[in-house]
Amino acid sequence: MKQRQEILSSILNNYYEAGNNPGNSISSNDLKKGGLTNEVYRIWKKLDGQNDLYPLEFGGWDMILEKFILELDEEQHFNRYRGITLESFAYHVSNCFEISDYTKFCSTKEQDCLKKSFWGKYWTSPSSELQFGKPGINGDLNGNGSPRWRQRAYYDYLRDVFAIVYQVRLIRISIYDKLIISGRIRTIGELLDDNCQGNNAEILKFIDQKIKVIR
Repeated sequence: MKQRQEILSSILNNYYEAGNNPGNSISSNDLKKGGLTNEVYRIWKKLDGQNDLYPLEFGGWDMILEKFILELDEEQHFNRYRGITLESFAYHVSNCFEISDYTKFCSTKEQDCLKKSFWGKYWTSPSSELQFGKPGINGDLNGNGSPRWRQRAYYDYLRDVFAIVYQVRLIRISIYDKLIISGRIRTIGELLDDNCQGNNAEILKFIDQKIKVIR
């Protein structure tokens, strides 16, 4: 089965032109100009960041198009740690996704995250342990929990902050987002798993609606 991101990229690449990569790091000066230095540090510490020198560089973007950047958030992106980042006041000036929906998903879909991400590199890694400390027992969110989950949540947050600071049009799509197709409620995740070309127009329509409301 093709991966969801690969399927969505194929759909978008047939409809939108490719865009230029805006980069994947925030300068400390630009963060300060945006008034978010202390806030990013606060979130870093709430996630149990291990030192005062917090990173401002993150991995690559999911999909870079001419009009926008799109991030597809799957099961591993919804848990208590991402919920902590969503409490940041930075989101008061951002509308790249529905904060209330994402907050709800972080509390109600954590078991989905656990099923997918309780082992191996999903749970911990050398870099995440340097940033967030040693892990707890695999699958046990009490105590130390998962340093990789914390790291992923922090990097998602950095991407959102990057979009705010540099005024990049960023759209987040969740696999739990819902559409109505032929009178049936379907999620983005279900449609991508089906990989049916008949659903492509509905997915594109959904994304077009998201683009229109982004500042």
